[in-house]
Amino acid sequence: MTRSFLPGIASAEALSGHVLAIRWNGMAEDRIDLTELVAGRKGLAPLRKAAAFASAKVGEGGWSVVWKGGVELDADFLYRLARYQAGDSLTPEAFVSWRERNKLSQAKAALALGISLRMVKYYEDGSYLIPKTVCLACLGYESLQRKAAA
Repeated sequence: MTRSFLPGIASAEALSGHVLAIRWNGMAEDRIDLTELVAGRKGLAPLRKAAAFASAKVGEGGWSVVWKGGVELDADFLYRLARYQAGDSLTPEAFVSWRERNKLSQAKAALALGISLRMVKYYEDGSYLIPKTVCLACLGYESLQRKAAA
């Protein structure tokens, strides 16, 4: 189950190069590059054509973006992707990589970051979007470790 703050989509506009401009309800706009996603997923193959990608519009209730031909991406997925691309969050894989690179168990990572073991597990399985404060704490931890080793 995904647990994250989910803003609704106020508007969606297809830009060139498989970039989607999304304005979130009550929030700023994000530009999300879907190039790799469209190229790599069979279900998104219809969007490889510029005309099909250009048909993007907001889905019912603002909870998705839909394209002609029945292709749809939900707002939660798009919001997470926007946060990852903006550098506001780590992907679960990047968080696990940080922990392993620093030779930390989940319990030791929780202590190092000042969060609960439960949250470490939630971040790693993708149940929660990793907040920017935790991303910055990860960077700070590595910086301190490099200083201590020097």
